[in-house]
Amino acid sequence: MEAPSAIEEFGRSKLKWMQSELSIEEMVNVRSWKVCNEPRQIHLKPLKTE
Repeated sequence: MEAPSAIEEFGRSKLKWMQSELSIEEMVNVRSWKVCNEPRQIHLKPLKTE
């Protein structure tokens, strides 16, 4: 069996990089929709009055 050529290696590494980029974009998209569609909860501490 022959060793993979530089072009094949480049193609594989680029494919892995693109898959990881897509995975990150999907994760950001899901989290963005989740944040936008969940009810807002505001957590405020009362101001200290002296």
